[in-house]
Amino acid sequence: MIISERIFKILKDKNMTQMEFAKRAGFSNSAISDWKRKKTNPSAEKIMDICYALDVTPEQLLTGVGIDDVSEITPK
Repeated sequence: MIISERIFKILKDKNMTQMEFAKRAGFSNSAISDWKRKKTNPSAEKIMDICYALDVTPEQLLTGVGIDDVSEITPK
């Protein structure tokens, strides 16, 4: 699962709208829509804002620990 997919999974799990997330994180709704539509990831400098808005750690967002299904996490 890529980071943008993980973001949308968290939004769904938290029953948070894309618009609410955009407002909390300080992003435009169109930027977030681009991540979803184009399956691209946000830039690295946006990670902390995303984590704060979603109440997750950078490790959770980047690796999926505690977010992805257990079957999707591959051991190192």
